[in-house]
Amino acid sequence: MGFENKRIAIVGGGLGGMSFLNASLYAGLKNVQLYEQAPQFGEVGAGVNITSNANRVLDAFGLQESMTAKSSRQLPCYMEYHNYKDGEYLGHIDEFSYPPARLLHRAHLLDSLKERVPKSSLNLGKHLASVDRNEGNSAAPYTLHFEDGSTADADIVIGCDGIKSNVRRDMGFSDSPNYSGQVVYRGFVEYKDLPQETADLLRKTVNFRGPKRHVLVLPIGNKETQTDRAAVIGFMSEPLEAWDSESWMSRSDIDSLQEHVRDWCPQVQDIITGLRKGSPDGKMLKQALYVRDPLDHWYEMKKDQKDAGIILLGDSAHSTLPHQGQGTCMAIESGIALATILRHWKNDNLQEAFAFYQALRKPRTDKVTQTSSEAGKLASSDSPDQMTQNFNPEALGERMKWIMEYNVLEDLKVKGAEVLDFHDSRL
Repeated sequence: MGFENKRIAIVGGGLGGMSFLNASLYAGLKNVQLYEQAPQFGEVGAGVNITSNANRVLDAFGLQESMTAKSSRQLPCYMEYHNYKDGEYLGHIDEFSYPPARLLHRAHLLDSLKERVPKSSLNLGKHLASVDRNEGNSAAPYTLHFEDGSTADADIVIGCDGIKSNVRRDMGFSDSPNYSGQVVYRGFVEYKDLPQETADLLRKTVNFRGPKRHVLVLPIGNKETQTDRAAVIGFMSEPLEAWDSESWMSRSDIDSLQEHVRDWCPQVQDIITGLRKGSPDGKMLKQALYVRDPLDHWYEMKKDQKDAGIILLGDSAHSTLPHQGQGTCMAIESGIALATILRHWKNDNLQEAFAFYQALRKPRTDKVTQTSSEAGKLASSDSPDQMTQNFNPEALGERMKWIMEYNVLEDLKVKGAEVLDFHDSRL
């Protein structure tokens, strides 16, 4: 039975929305349109770490070759830790799951996600203003109104529009995001702009752990495609009063990051110098890190209609801090879960399908939200000079193992055995 022919509207064309669109095509949903508020697709400014739990899904979509063409390859370990004062090696975590993590620019990941998507499914410049819940014998249960005056009809609305979600707001959720106490500085350093010894070190994922702050470096891309760079991510504790932008994201002087790490090791000073060489205006991205409390309920149903509803996916439902690299990965997992459930549900009761989806995903995403916050506190410790019982390679590996080794496709098969009809599934 399922909902394969229902008109499905995806609101949000970032990594979460594009992941769900790919999942919809893979699962066999036939009438899916994506609406993105930006006039063109683009992902700003950062490297991204896609771990094995999400790579299994993307590989199922057929995106392995496209992703690995512009991602890091054969990294010697998952992460290496160094002291912030003297740069001394503290330990490392081995890669422990397959396929291994892929580190690439967010824009390159978005390019891969666009690769197999028909242009007829993409609608740009569509900033959602409101959603009408139509009554009576209307042509559709929902009408989406966009700020450019256009509209779109839908039976099912998927809110993939992030922590500032307009779909979430339209559903009546009035909670405010919580400031995490940290900002993150993001930039890139070309390896040619580093001393050779530092460049060699930063061909690995390296974490310089300091007092209530840390600098993470991701070696994104590869030499073959000339996409290799060191993506610098500096997590710094700052009072919110110090934030001088009305937006959560702005450009800040590199001097501001340097003030935080002025007395750190020579390798970090090399990073600051490299950032300056690669920034004509002496600035880099700066973002205030906010997070929302997890929602108890991710969906609403159309009154008196059992096969129409609105549901949230990704950060719009369960925003998480980036300290375990799982924001995008959770959206990828949730995308294939929801698309599969919609396509293969055994009856036409959408509320039951939504409830099953939430029961499948919420315990995991809630735990990821909690452990990501904990990981940030461990990485930006009050006592960063030494390993502890909770902060050592073995303990850190165990903290991540349950995330990486999870297989959402297998979980769907097991937990969906009685409610999903898999006879023509690609799972």
